[in-house]
This record gives sequence, C-alpha cells and structure tokens, in this order.
Amino acid sequence: MADRFFQGYVYQLQGSIPRTFGVIDNKEIVSCSNQELIGNRNSFQLMSFRAAENECFFAGNNTYRIFYENSFVKFAVFVEGTDQVAREYATILSVCFTGMKSYFEEKYNRHLFYKNLFLENILPEDINVRANMMKIPLLKPRAVFLLRFPKTDAKWDLSLLLSGMEKPGKYEIFSMTETDVILIAETRSNTSREELDDMGFYFRKTASELFGSPPVVGIGSIVADIRKLAESYKESVYVLTLLYLLEEKTSVVNYNRLGINRLIYQLPLPLCEAYLKEVFVKGSFQTLEEETLETVKCFFGNNLNVSETARQLFIHRNTLMYRLEKVKKLTGLDVRIFDHAVIFKLAMVIHRHVEYKR
Repeated sequence: MADRFFQGYVYQLQGSIPRTFGVIDNKEIVSCSNQELIGNRNSFQLMSFRAAENECFFAGNNTYRIFYENSFVKFAVFVEGTDQVAREYATILSVCFTGMKSYFEEKYNRHLFYKNLFLENILPEDINVRANMMKIPLLKPRAVFLLRFPKTDAKWDLSLLLSGMEKPGKYEIFSMTETDVILIAETRSNTSREELDDMGFYFRKTASELFGSPPVVGIGSIVADIRKLAESYKESVYVLTLLYLLEEKTSVVNYNRLGINRLIYQLPLPLCEAYLKEVFVKGSFQTLEEETLETVKCFFGNNLNVSETARQLFIHRNTLMYRLEKVKKLTGLDVRIFDHAVIFKLAMVIHRHVEYKR
C-alpha cells in the first residue's frame, strides 16, 4: 500500500531531480526513482535515528531526512549523494511528503486503528489489511484491560505502566477517553483467570503509584483473532457497568468471574421487586440496620463460620448469635442454614440492583 502511494509521487518528480531518490521505512526502500532498488533492505535501523524532522543525516552515500514517525513506523526520504545539492533535494522532498501526515495517521497509527476497531469504524474485510500494513500479528491470543480513572491527564506517560513487565513489547497502551485507558496484552491461549487477575491488580497498583489515582480495572476474555478483539473490549466495558452489584472493595473485575451478577443485571425491575417482597414477607430490606448487614456480610465471607466471624468482628459469640436471630425475626430467614443463606445473599445483590436502577 505505502509503496504504491509513494511511487505515484516519485514518478511525477523524477523528471525534475537528476539523482536517485526515494522513500524508506523501518526496514526497506518502499519507493524509488530506480525501481530496481525497491524492496532492498536498509543498511541501518531507521528507528534508531533520532534526528529532528527538519534535519538531514547521512548514511553511506545517501542523504536522508525524516518526514514522518510515530512509535511504530518511521518514513524518510533519501537522495543520492552527501553534498549540499543532495541536502536541498532531501529538504524539498520531505516538505512534499510531510503534507501526507494525515494519511499516515489514519493508515499507520496503531492506537487509532485499535480505537476504530473497538468502535466498529472499520469494515470487517478491512481489518486484516490494515493490521498487515502495520505489521500487527493477526492470530495472537490477546486480552483487553480497561483502566478507568476519575480523569486522566495528557501529561501521564502511560508507557511507564509497562516498564516492570517481562516483555513490554507484548503490550499496547493508549487513552481511549478522558477517563479510560486501554491496555492490550498478548497472552497464552491457556492463560488462567487467576493470571489475568494478577495482571489487573499489578496495573492498578502501578497506576496508583505513578499517577496517584488508582483505577478500577475491567478485564475482557482472551481472543485468538484480532477481528474478535472488539468483543474483549466490550466485555471489559460491560464488567465496569456491573461494579455496583459487587462488593465495594472490588477494584479488578474479570468478565469470566461475574457469576450470578451477570444474570441479575439482565433481570427486569418488576421481577426483582417481586422477589424482594417474597423474601422479606415479614418486613422490608430497609428494616435491617447497617451493623446487622455488615455482620451478615462478614458471616457469609467466613463460610457461615460463627467462631471466625465473631473473632473478626471483635464481638462475643452470643452477640453474633443475637444479631443473626434478629435477621431471622425480621425476615424469616435463618442465615445459619445454607439454603436460607443463599436466598438472603441473592436478595442483597438484587436489592443493590433495584436501588441503582431506580
């Protein structure tokens, strides 16, 4: 694609420039007035040159001048010779090609490609073509991590989030919105949910240390095809919409760990309200004091173990039994019985859902 695009301009200019000239990218000559040279590998790494776009540099018998670069691709014009005339030709050519920057932002900006992919602004049949142009592997297991902050800052160096990773080149990171940062991680096809959770907690902890703002993290499923990556992104967004259903301490949510919350989120409010009326036939959920609810949560968190719950709450066993009896009196449910505990636990989540949706 790039060679055909540049070659049209080279054809128009070659009659006015009596020297061999053309365009190179990171690896090879992509267009040239001498067509036999097209495809020849560069004798140096263009990405290693940090010359400013308004400066020429020399390599071998040619003069070069960069006219476009981002984190992943760099283009430069080259002109045969290292004299003043060659520098002037290189300057003129770079000015001509610089006007194409918007084209390259669209065609070669990887982050813009991922954004358009997630927002479904790319036709399905164009995804592979665009990915190949940017040397993005098509078939690699990947998962999307969505880091949602109260607000991001343009001054943040997001690449620092990857500095502690074993293979930082296996990740893409960029801002999606004013609050959301997207991190795409290459994984193994058999990467476990626990490993993804650990990565999510690491990114959250590192972001908090770097930027002083701990995000909540949504994790999508692992997909093997880049055309499916938008699904992983949608899942990472979806899990953060369900945060209100989860315990307040939850900060990293994996799409494949939503459990019953996935079903509750889909329930219509009238059905939820009918369930609450059925469960709390002796009174309403609101009749339970905050202290009582916290006691029940701790009791559930300790697998209905009375002794361990009393120890964690720093209360006497008899005090705990009194509070649980109070729940039974108000609701008719004895949460010390497994079946009743399941019903009450479900009711707590459904109540949060109803209160949030009202």
